[in-house]
Amino acid sequence: MSHKVAFPLLAAWVALGSAVNPARASHCGACAYPSACCAPEQCCPPVVRYRVCYKTVVEEQTVTCYRPVYRTVLEECRKTVCKPIYEQHVRECRYTVCRRVWEEFDVVRKYTVCHPVYEQHVRQHCYTVCRQVWQEYQVPVQWCTYHPVYEQHVRQHCYTVCRPVWQEYQVPVQWCTHHPVYEQHVRQHCYTVCKPVWQEYQVPVRWCTYHPVYEQHVRQHCYTVCKPVWQEYQVPVPYCTYRPCYEQHVCRYPVTCCKTVTEPRTCCYKTYTCEPVWTEKCEKVCTGDWQVEKEFCPGPVVTKCCRQPGCWTLDPCTCKSHYCPGPLVTEKVQLPGHWVCKKVWVPREEVRKVRCCHYIRKEHVHTVNYTVCKQVPYTVIKEVPYTTCKMIREDHCKMVTCRKCIMVPEQKVCCIPYTTCRIVTQQHCRMQTCRKCIMVPEQKVCCIPYTTCRIVTQQHCRMQTCRKCIMVPEQKVCNIPYTTCRIVTQQHCKMVTCRKCITVPEQKVCNIPYTTCKLVPEERCQVIKCRRCKWIPEERCCQVPYTTCRWVTEEHCVKVPHTVCSYEPYCVKRKVCRQVPVCEPCPEECPPPCPTCAEPCCKKAKHDSWFSSFVSKKKKKDDE
Repeated sequence: MSHKVAFPLLAAWVALGSAVNPARASHCGACAYPSACCAPEQCCPPVVRYRVCYKTVVEEQTVTCYRPVYRTVLEECRKTVCKPIYEQHVRECRYTVCRRVWEEFDVVRKYTVCHPVYEQHVRQHCYTVCRQVWQEYQVPVQWCTYHPVYEQHVRQHCYTVCRPVWQEYQVPVQWCTHHPVYEQHVRQHCYTVCKPVWQEYQVPVRWCTYHPVYEQHVRQHCYTVCKPVWQEYQVPVPYCTYRPCYEQHVCRYPVTCCKTVTEPRTCCYKTYTCEPVWTEKCEKVCTGDWQVEKEFCPGPVVTKCCRQPGCWTLDPCTCKSHYCPGPLVTEKVQLPGHWVCKKVWVPREEVRKVRCCHYIRKEHVHTVNYTVCKQVPYTVIKEVPYTTCKMIREDHCKMVTCRKCIMVPEQKVCCIPYTTCRIVTQQHCRMQTCRKCIMVPEQKVCCIPYTTCRIVTQQHCRMQTCRKCIMVPEQKVCNIPYTTCRIVTQQHCKMVTCRKCITVPEQKVCNIPYTTCKLVPEERCQVIKCRRCKWIPEERCCQVPYTTCRWVTEEHCVKVPHTVCSYEPYCVKRKVCRQVPVCEPCPEECPPPCPTCAEPCCKKAKHDSWFSSFVSKKKKKDDE
C-alpha cells in the first residue's frame, strides 16, 4: 500500500521539478543538469555504512545411507525324477489245435460158412503117412529199446532296457543391469547484483552417482539320478531224466500142433462177387476260411506335466532381477495306439458232387476137387525169452544264473554359476564460483548448468546350457542255455532157435474106417463195429504273463539355502560448513568537506528534504 502512494508522489515531484526548469531533450536529458553543484550528494560519493561479509556456519544435516543386510532364505528347488514301475499283465494267446474224435460205425460183413456132415465108411486105402522129422531153424526176434539223448541248446531272449541319454538344451537366463546416464541441464537463476562491485565466492555443489558392481557366485544344485546295477542271482531249474532198466523174462505158453491127414474130395460151392456201380450226388458241405481282421487298440491316456514360462521381476530395494517360474500345468495326453491282427473263421456252405459206389451182388457156382486134411491136435509147452525195458525217472535240479537290473539312486551335485549386481553409491562435490553484487541492486538472470543422473535399466539374456536325462529304450538279446531230452528208439534183433516138424510122406495100405464129412455151405451176416478218427480243429486260449515297465515322473521339492542381500536405510548426522553472507557496520570515518553551493541549489536541497520528510510521514500514516 505504501508503494502505491509513493509512486504518484514521486511522479508529482518529477513534474514539479520539470516545471521549475524547462525540459531539454538533447543528449538524452543530460543537459538538464545544472552546470554547478547544488547538493552535497552531487559533489561527493555516498557514505558506505554497511558491508557484506561471509561467516562460516556449521550445520547438522541428516543424510540417509544404505547398508547391505544379508539373510539366508530357503528357496524351493523343484526337480523331476523318473521312477520305474513294473506291472504284471496277462495277454491272451489264441492258437488252434486239432482234437481227435473217434467215431464208431457199423459195417455189415457177409460170409459163408460150411458146417460138416459126417458119414462112416470102411475102405482099403493106400495112404501116405507123414513121418515127423524135427528140424531146427533160426527165427529173428526183434525188439526196440529207448534211451534218452540230452542236447544242449541256446535260445535268444530279447528284452528292453532303458539307457539314460543325456541331452543338452539351452535355457535363457535373463537379468537386468542398471547404469547411470548423466544429462546436462541449464536452469535459470534470478539473482540481484549490485553495481559496480562484484565479488566472487565458492558454493559447494554436491551430487551422488551410482555404478553397478557385478559379483560372480556359484551355487550347488543337488539332484538324483538312477544308475542301473546288474545283479546276478541263482534260480533252481528242476528237470528229470529217464534211465532204462532191462529185465529178462521167460514166457511159457502151450502150443497146439496138428498132425495133418489128407483126404481127396469134391464139392460144389457158390461164390458171390460184388460189382461196383458208381453214382453221383450233390451234398452240402460246411466249410470256411480264415480271414485276418485288423483291430485298432488306442494308446493309454497319461498325465503330462509342463511348466509355463515365467517372468523376471526387478526388486527396487536390492536392484536385482528375480525369475518367477510359471505355474505347473497338468494335461491329459493320449499315447499312440497300435493295430492288432487276429484270425477269424468265416464259415460257409458249399455244394459238392460226391461219387458213391454201390456193389451189386452176383452169384457163381464152382466145382472144386480138394483134399481134406484132418488135423490131429497135440499140445506142446514152449518157452520164449523176452526182455522188458522199464524207464526209471530221476529228478535233478541245476542252478541257472540270471541277471536283474536294479535302479540305484545316486546323488550328484552340479555347480550353477550366477551373477549378482549391487549398486555402489559415490558422493561427489565440486565448488561452483558465483558472483554477487554489493552496491546497486539489479535483477539478473543467469543460467546455471547442472547434471542429473538417471538409472537406465538394460535387459540382458544369455543362453545357459542345461542337461536332462532321457531314458531311451534299447533292445538287447541274451542267450539262455537249456537242455532238451529226446527218446531215441534203437532196434534190436536176435536169432532164436526154433524147431519145426516136417512130415515125410510114406506109402502104406490098410483098411481104415473113415468118416466122410460133407460141408454144407451156410451164408451168414456179421455186424462189425469199426472206429474211425476225425480231426476237429479247436481254438484254444491261454494266458501268457508278461511284465511291462513304465516310467513315472515324480516332482520333488528341495529347500536350497540362498543368500539374499537387501539394503537397509539408516540416518547419519553430518556437520556441514556453509558460508552465510552477513551485513556488518563499517567503521565511521570523517567525510571530506563538500564545496559551497549557490542559492538555487540550496533551494533545491530544501525541496528535496521536504519531499523526503513528506514521504516518510506518509509511510508512517499508512502503516498506522
